[in-house]
Amino acid sequence: MGDSLYDKMETELVAGFYYFINKNINEGILSNAMQSEIKLIECTAKRRGISLEELHEQGSHLLEMEMEMKRQVQPF
Repeated sequence: MGDSLYDKMETELVAGFYYFINKNINEGILSNAMQSEIKLIECTAKRRGISLEELHEQGSHLLEMEMEMKRQVQPF
């Protein structure tokens, strides 16, 4: 498989996409057709020597940080 857009992204951003896409597939928001995107991301992770567990953990942490920032910015 050739280079994908994910190969050009920072690992943190790839992890965010991986977590977000998987989460939304599991919740039924995105269809299983998005599995092709997951496969591209998995290939990128493999080329970088990053486990899927690590990718998931990084993506989860990124989402938590984003949610925390939104809570801090919301007006009272």
